[in-house]
Amino acid sequence: MEYLYSRVVDPSTYETEGLCDGLPLRVHNFPDREDIGTLRAQEDWRKYVGPLESYRGGLGPEYSFMAVSVPECLPERLEIISYANEFAFLHDDVTDTVSQEQGDMENDHLLEGFEEAVSTGNIKPQKSGKRQIQAKILLEMLTLDRPRARTTMKAWSTFVELASGRRHHTHFATLDEYLPYRIIDVGQMFWFGMVTFGMAITIPEKESKICAELSKSACIAAGLTNDLFSWDKEYDAATRNGDADVPNAIWVMMGEHSITAEEAKLLCRKHIKVAIADYIQVVKDSKDNEQLSLDLRKYLEALQYSLSGNVVWSLRCPRYHPERNYNALQLARMRDGVECYPTGILTPDTTSTKSGLGSELTSEANNFPTLKRPGSPMFDDRSRLNKEYQKLPDKAQIHQSDTAILSKVDNSRTSGLLKTDWQSAEVEALLVDQNIPQLSDEVIVAPYRYLTSFPSKGVRDQVIDALNLWIEAPQNSVEIIKTVIKRLHHASLMLDDIEDMSHQRRGNPATHIIFGTSQTINSATFQYIQALVDVRRLDNAKCLDVFTDEMQNLYYGQGYDLYWTHNMTCPTLAEYLKMVDNKTGGLFRLAAGLMTTCSPHQCHDDINNLVILFGRLFQIWDDYQNLTSADYMDLKGFCQDLDEGKYSLPLIHTIQNSQEPMQLQGSLMQRRIAGHATMAQKQFVLEHMKRTKSLEFTARVMDTIQKELFRVIHRLERRTKVENFPIRLVLDMLDISS
Repeated sequence: MEYLYSRVVDPSTYETEGLCDGLPLRVHNFPDREDIGTLRAQEDWRKYVGPLESYRGGLGPEYSFMAVSVPECLPERLEIISYANEFAFLHDDVTDTVSQEQGDMENDHLLEGFEEAVSTGNIKPQKSGKRQIQAKILLEMLTLDRPRARTTMKAWSTFVELASGRRHHTHFATLDEYLPYRIIDVGQMFWFGMVTFGMAITIPEKESKICAELSKSACIAAGLTNDLFSWDKEYDAATRNGDADVPNAIWVMMGEHSITAEEAKLLCRKHIKVAIADYIQVVKDSKDNEQLSLDLRKYLEALQYSLSGNVVWSLRCPRYHPERNYNALQLARMRDGVECYPTGILTPDTTSTKSGLGSELTSEANNFPTLKRPGSPMFDDRSRLNKEYQKLPDKAQIHQSDTAILSKVDNSRTSGLLKTDWQSAEVEALLVDQNIPQLSDEVIVAPYRYLTSFPSKGVRDQVIDALNLWIEAPQNSVEIIKTVIKRLHHASLMLDDIEDMSHQRRGNPATHIIFGTSQTINSATFQYIQALVDVRRLDNAKCLDVFTDEMQNLYYGQGYDLYWTHNMTCPTLAEYLKMVDNKTGGLFRLAAGLMTTCSPHQCHDDINNLVILFGRLFQIWDDYQNLTSADYMDLKGFCQDLDEGKYSLPLIHTIQNSQEPMQLQGSLMQRRIAGHATMAQKQFVLEHMKRTKSLEFTARVMDTIQKELFRVIHRLERRTKVENFPIRLVLDMLDISS
């Protein structure tokens, strides 16, 4: 492997206590970027989560953790992986100081965020500030490397699901029983995500098992190293908590061999040396093995520096050694803030006391609070996330469920009046009875439930949660508003598919294809009534005004869209944008309007500006994806908008800029006569779009709107003094350049 970003450290300048003989130490050429990322994470934790008391993280006066553990990290990625690692440290320490139940809740919350990132590429905010930080991590990673960011989130999610202290209360009788658990809980998947993202390498899926097997001895060495250095504090913590066992190899070996802690530490050191020697041999055997991918070989070679870096850092870091101070620059940044000392302002020799800076801060360092328990996501086992993935039902299950509903209803009918003695007095009484029980709503809502069972990115919920960081409407009101928007959105999709004569929705048969047109219309309009009932639950008369105003706008927008399609009338750009404001922007505007009405304080006008612009961007993005995205075509069919005869922005631009508009109109007329466009007709229209550069124009329009959106977001952040990373993440999802 070629080393571009690190240098070998003179072994006479550091101590390893013989734990990693044969492994050199490398340090990143730009270690200051780790300090910036780490301290940013601490500042954001204070800002979004709460104060930091009794905390020390990944920084070290000579060598900070990431600079020696991932020395070949790309320089522009070191700051964000250090930020992410520090967030894991912080979360880890929180779960150590609370009850098992509270710790599980904290971990479940973290897992949900990672799962959202894996499934949607987004993280919806909640009241907890941790979601803000998770969203910030994902956004920065996506900006640098979208595919590997998703891979990293998946790796972290797997780690949290399988490991993170799930078995901290398990009694292990032998080291052989303990080590498989330790390999998982040492954060194998977490560190896999960190290293592969930081170094921009990709391990092919087919090599995932062999990668885990070849790196096993490295994980054993890392886990045992942490157990060795963290034993005293973990034992003290377990004693204070009244725990019967300590999740540490020292404890396990004491019980297995009936030896003292000091004897177990010596035995642990021997196991570490054996594991490191085994891993050095793995690296040698793999280095020239061309049957392994080049990136896998790079990964295996990189892990050896994670081992030596962890040892050297552990021996000197303030996290494990409360008597140790941070260096002068680190202390200055802690005291005054990172922005006061940006990278490169002071010389790398920050351990000196130039200009009196070191001596001025040393007394402050002596009073810096001490960490209760050491550990990191790679080399520690402090988290206890154990929530199982919640899997959506497959299509067969969905259809079976609906069939069961209908069967249940049919059975209830045949067990009632049809089996009654029609000549009895019971019938006569029933005919005049005005208190007959209400019919079940299962028949009415079955079409709606069918549609809502399909996977969805949940963009509207994400936008609502993000907006509420500024609006601060009560959470119970926000949940009601989400329900209102969900009802209206899905009801409009059911009606849209009928009006557009669409046969497919999200890769499945459209609702009316399954339940029929009449039943689907009835179910959709029922949801409109239910939405109104929900709005009344907000207990604010102004909310009803907001609801009726925006419902009128929705009908205006849909009406013009249908009119243009039916009459083959191409709208102007202004007409198109106003239709979008009414139709697509209407739901976003309704959500914002209801939230601001429920908010305890006056909201900025820019909220309304933002949702109008967002509605335009979302619709134009949908127009563009419909014609260009392979994923969209898998779900909706090839260029479905052309089948429906919709006047999307690319088509409007093509018609108004084509040299042969009559040819285009003729093609659209044939589509109307046949009820759909043929493949040849679609290719004909796409060729015209290519000549008029309509897709390029559409991309420029989206870029213009997105830039204005970021300006509005910046104004709102400045006025409210609340940064909003989740809303930026949603915009990133609509960025076609990424």
